[in-house]
Amino acid sequence: MGDAGKNELSGPHAPTAPELTSDYLTALVHQIRNPLAPIRNAAELLRSLCVDDRQQHAIDIIERQVVNLTHMLDDVVEASSARRSSFSLMRQSIDVGDIIGPALRAVRPVVDQQRQSLLVSLPERPVIMTCDPLRLSQVLQTLLDNATRHTPVGGAIALTITAQEDELTIDVSDNGAGIAPERLSALFNVFAQNAQPIGSQPGGFSLAIARNIVEMHGGTITAESAGVGRGSRFLVRLPLKRVPEHAGQFRSESNVTTRRILIIDDHADTAQSLAQVLACAGHTVVTATSGELGLSLAEELKPEAVVIDIGLPGMDGFDVATRLRAHPATRRSLLIAISGFSLKQFRDIDSYSVFRHYLLKPTSPFTLMYIIEHTLDEADRN
Repeated sequence: MGDAGKNELSGPHAPTAPELTSDYLTALVHQIRNPLAPIRNAAELLRSLCVDDRQQHAIDIIERQVVNLTHMLDDVVEASSARRSSFSLMRQSIDVGDIIGPALRAVRPVVDQQRQSLLVSLPERPVIMTCDPLRLSQVLQTLLDNATRHTPVGGAIALTITAQEDELTIDVSDNGAGIAPERLSALFNVFAQNAQPIGSQPGGFSLAIARNIVEMHGGTITAESAGVGRGSRFLVRLPLKRVPEHAGQFRSESNVTTRRILIIDDHADTAQSLAQVLACAGHTVVTATSGELGLSLAEELKPEAVVIDIGLPGMDGFDVATRLRAHPATRRSLLIAISGFSLKQFRDIDSYSVFRHYLLKPTSPFTLMYIIEHTLDEADRN
């Protein structure tokens, strides 16, 4: 059954509202993820074409609401499984900018309304890390929301992101209400008064849950304050395998190595919008709407990279990848899975190892483009 999931939730045997199960809601979420992917791709493409400030503002709204809807979908899945306090991470390779951007855009209206200053310092080069981007973005938004809530009108907030070889540091500080010394030790306690949900959205993440997310990533989160009325500082440290530069940007055809890329996805808008973004970067891109057609085109194109939707009709993405890996023309091709289903749902399927990367919709097309360019450039050097 295709990633579009046209028949997954229809027919005489579709469950009624009282019969909704975790599996049913997971399928529903999967269906909704599919249209979100081309919306995000199209917004990214428009951003590169539009120069008017009003157009850029409209694109910001589209991207921000896609992120918000994605957050809601994840919360629906968690609520349906009654595991809100013991969720799993959905890891993928992503540009850190895709974590920071949504959180900054979400908090910006409050900062402007409060006439606060928000100083942002980011790494000069893009940084790719393996993480659950939605969870880490929610952690960052929690810290920024907390800073805006406890900083007076006209106050100052600073976000500093630094990346070293093996560590990413997120530093959020303010000159607001501060924290009494005796309360610092209990700040991340789920039962502490300070640790009530502080996100600007319903169901926002508390400091206790933020700590849980950070620790699940192998990191730490700490708080500092010189006392009441003297501001506060939250410091997140995450393990990082540093990857070189130039992710997250269009590169002109003059300075990009043109690659042959095949996209196999039965959701036409997703395939076409992604193909347009990759083509704008100078790549040769061909699309296929089924596994059978993809295999046929692969023999002719001999693609250097193949982006494969998992939930293809008939022959699924795992089968397609296995066939590509066995064929002489595509044995060495870079295979990247992209799907509305998280990888944790395929733990019992050994064949996912045929993929070099597994990305969850709606992923940033720039992250995908970087993964393709960096991986293939590295292979050329070796």
